[in-house]
Amino acid sequence: MNYFRAICVFLLPAILFSACSTARQSGAVSVSKHPKNSTIKTVDLPEPVGAAGKTSWLEYKSGKQAAEAEDILTAIYYLDLALSELYTEQRMDSLGQPEDSIYFSTMPNRIVLDLESLYPKLLNQTQSQAFSLLNDYEKNIDDFEETPLDSAEKEILENFLDTTDLSKFSLPLTVNARVMQEIHFLTVNARTFTEGSLSRKTALDSMIYAKLKQRNMPEDLIYLAFIESGFKLHAYSRAKAAGVWQFIPGTGKRYGLPVDFWLDMRRNPEAATDAALSYLSDLYNEFGDWYLAMAAYNCGEGRIRRLVRENTTDSSKKVSYWDLKLPRETMLYVPRILAAAIIGHFPENYSFTVEKQSRVPFDTVTIKDCIPLDKAGSAVGASINTMRELNPELTRWCTPPNLKTYTMKVPKGSREKFLAAYEKMDKTQLVRWQQYKVQRGDNLGQISRLFGLRVADIQAANNLRNTRLSVGQVLIIPMPTGANPPEKQRQIEKQESAAALAKKQLFDTPTEKTGLSIRSYVVRRGDNLSSISRRFGISSQNLMAWNNLQTNKVIIGQRLYLQDPSKQDSKKNEGLAPITQKEVKGTSYIIKQGDNLWEIARNNNVTVQQLLEWNPGLDKKIYPGMKIKIGD
Repeated sequence: MNYFRAICVFLLPAILFSACSTARQSGAVSVSKHPKNSTIKTVDLPEPVGAAGKTSWLEYKSGKQAAEAEDILTAIYYLDLALSELYTEQRMDSLGQPEDSIYFSTMPNRIVLDLESLYPKLLNQTQSQAFSLLNDYEKNIDDFEETPLDSAEKEILENFLDTTDLSKFSLPLTVNARVMQEIHFLTVNARTFTEGSLSRKTALDSMIYAKLKQRNMPEDLIYLAFIESGFKLHAYSRAKAAGVWQFIPGTGKRYGLPVDFWLDMRRNPEAATDAALSYLSDLYNEFGDWYLAMAAYNCGEGRIRRLVRENTTDSSKKVSYWDLKLPRETMLYVPRILAAAIIGHFPENYSFTVEKQSRVPFDTVTIKDCIPLDKAGSAVGASINTMRELNPELTRWCTPPNLKTYTMKVPKGSREKFLAAYEKMDKTQLVRWQQYKVQRGDNLGQISRLFGLRVADIQAANNLRNTRLSVGQVLIIPMPTGANPPEKQRQIEKQESAAALAKKQLFDTPTEKTGLSIRSYVVRRGDNLSSISRRFGISSQNLMAWNNLQTNKVIIGQRLYLQDPSKQDSKKNEGLAPITQKEVKGTSYIIKQGDNLWEIARNNNVTVQQLLEWNPGLDKKIYPGMKIKIGD
């Protein structure tokens, strides 16, 4: 077992990368999160209350199936992903159903217990597998039992500390019985955690020390991260805290660490360090004491503020951390940080072997498109594992599609190579993913039409075996670049429906000789040039040109041409505007490889809804070589 624990010092940063490294092939983007080459399938487990339609439950079942197949690497990957998904679902849940509350309160412990049950099985893995596996699944500091410090050991600790040069410490160092007890805990009870943390620290300390120095803050504050996470990038607690500095979602958001379906910035070590130091600075500015600031980091500034106020009886005496009666975790927290600092300065005195680790050197690039990680990696000759290791905040197979820009890390020296490849990429072939929450009355046909996709596209993207949906279920939608989000598309469809009704009331009647509906439009209350152009699929510039408008202002009752009047017979159409671009003479189109309804509609200046009306059943099938009608 000692050998196994020694291995655990280095384990698992790669588990989240290695188990699913072959999920994508170059240029082919599938939004299924399951590895493409994996044979793992979900199992039929008794479904708990509230699990229906939840991605975390599907990931959990995949993890259980992998565990039964003794595929420990994949099992841990899916269970960890289930835990992350669970948090995202709970954060985004707005229905407040009782069964959801039951699910969200019981599943975290269930997943964590299953993860913990896999640790002993790792003994059966080969050494090379183990070294790539366990880093983030080593026991957390709170999982170790604390035993009392005996008098003999206390005397040894005191003798060493009496000869220690306290000027080496940047934090004010108090050494009392509580601190010595935590030195005992970290060197005896939690020894494997401490040794692993000291080694992992070497990969991050230069970055953290530089940021502390830049802010003129005590460098020994680095040991707060030691106690919080053991410097594990993917650390995740039962309290939903994540990353090296263990931010909970609310505090993380307050300090610029967004968490959503696509990324968790709490796992970005640079961004999280900046946020943690900002938070600690604010706490120190309020309490004027680093011990109180660290305590507030653990249990919240509100509690510390109240306790300091309650303990302030004499204005001449300053309340210290040691005066406060705090929750047990916080009572241990500051002494453990001080103990970690002492051990970190003198690891050899406690017989620790610190093995130097390093991160992959990197450059940064700013991108404006959603790019699959394997495609980004292939542009610079890097594996998807490397790209994931460089960008641990990414929780999906691509860069976030919901951000205008994203700063991505690439291997050092490859920045110019990537930018050159990025410049040449066909941006129209990059997939933009959209997250869609199923609403009451939705079905897959409606949702597919909403995005201009096939039902089969959405089924494949979400691993759906049938068309049944649940209210509140979250779907992943692959969208072409430039496609409308669902809210905007719904608005457009409503406007188009309203426009169809308005035609009967506001457009001129067909001419007798041509049979064409030669039309114009009368401006109504609430209209503007942009809304009119969107309604009829005509650019604002054309509307201005056809109607001799010098500005984009229109007035109620004004009649506008909806097509170039110079192209019409003036005698036939006197006072009238010709046919709108929404009316299309019947023609046909042959589907090509890579086509989708949205692009076909856009290229032919019609709507997806019109295509569906002209081609009944089109939402159910579309394939290369298929002929469809455009117009009646």
